[in-house]
Amino acid sequence: MKNRIIEIIKSNDRFEIITHEGPDEDAVGSSRALALALNQMNKSVRLVYPSPVPDSLLFTPEPKQTKGLIPQVSLLVDVSDMKLLGGVTPQGEVAVIDHHRTTCDRGAASWIDSGKSSASEMVYELIRSLDVNITPAIATNVYMGVFGDTGGFIHSNTTHKVFKIAYELTKAGADPNWIAYRLRKTRSLKYYQILCIIMDRVIQAGKVFGSYIQYRDFGEIRATPDDASGIIEELASLAGAELVIFLRELNPDTVHGSLRSKGTEAALKTARAFGGGGHGMAAGFTIKGRADEVIDQVIEEGLKWANKA
Repeated sequence: MKNRIIEIIKSNDRFEIITHEGPDEDAVGSSRALALALNQMNKSVRLVYPSPVPDSLLFTPEPKQTKGLIPQVSLLVDVSDMKLLGGVTPQGEVAVIDHHRTTCDRGAASWIDSGKSSASEMVYELIRSLDVNITPAIATNVYMGVFGDTGGFIHSNTTHKVFKIAYELTKAGADPNWIAYRLRKTRSLKYYQILCIIMDRVIQAGKVFGSYIQYRDFGEIRATPDDASGIIEELASLAGAELVIFLRELNPDTVHGSLRSKGTEAALKTARAFGGGGHGMAAGFTIKGRADEVIDQVIEEGLKWANKA
């Protein structure tokens, strides 16, 4: 359905780009890169994030946005489950670009490819098909997204095609050292305070490791839920872990779960049990409840799948 997305972009002039709540490197990188491409095509565009972009991801070049825009098309990037829009309602005709496993066919077009490493990889392919110049600004945003969703080129979705794209982006002006440094070497003190709280609460059940942070914890150290961004990757490095689970309270009665697994689809299968989704080995969900009250239930579900490793 990529060709249909191309047709929609070429035949319309006003776009909004919407990504998921709790935007990560891929969500921010892919949405900004696509918006920059639309700028180059003299299209009007605005970016919509259901929740604020973490300060740590604001270093890449921004696109020009049109104030008061009434969009003809709503491009949903890195999200195909409407529940991840956090209450945001698309204002235009919907078109979906996503790499998560889904059966979503909402809108005028849905380009879903779970074989891609990231939405940023898909946006890069789309931009090239639109004959848009890959500027350093576009290359930087795409590189950030690919780097983020491959875990810094260590996850199983790191293919030879990903390395080729990284090479092409570097040639186009992305600085891989600077991007990696900004994403991995500029953690705040609050990040490590949160990590200490989480490690103190780690529960191990066989090959499953789980932990959580409560909303009140953020207040006690004057942090926000966004300061916990990237914690799941720290947990995923635990030796002997087949599945790691991190529960973060977004507010006093809402929990977001992030899951990572090694070698199996335990993360995805566990997340689906709670209405979530994602990749086979990287998934998530959002439910009502308290983290300390549901952590045991999530671990119990995870054991069903991790034990099959």
